Amino acid sequence: MSDQVRRIDYFYITVADTDAAGTCALSSLQAAGANLLGFSVFPQGAHQSQLDLIPEDSVAFRKAARTAGFKLSRKKSGFLIQGEERPGVMADAAKTLV
Repeated sequence: MSDQVRRIDYFYITVADTDAAGTCALSSLQAAGANLLGFSVFPQGAHQSQLDLIPEDSVAFRKAARTAGFKLSRKKSGFLIQGEERPGVMADAAKTLV
C-alpha cells in the first residue's frame, strides 16, 4: 500500500476522565451511525479527557453526535497519513505537504 496523505476535518468532545467514559462515548457515536477514521484521547484538566474524533463524513458525523447528545467543538482541519509503518514515513509524508 502506498502512503496516502489527505486533508481531514476533526472535532473534539470532552468527557469525564474515567476508564469507561471514552468507551461509552465511542459506543454512543457508533449506535448513532458515526463512522470514524481515527481518534485520540488525552487528559484535559483535573477530571476530564478530550477525545479528538476524525469522521469519515463530517455532515453525517455532526448529525450522529447530535443524536448521541454530544456538544462538538467547532470543525478543525488537519492531515491524515495512512500507509505501511517504516522508519522515516512521517518525514516522507511531510515532504508532500510543502
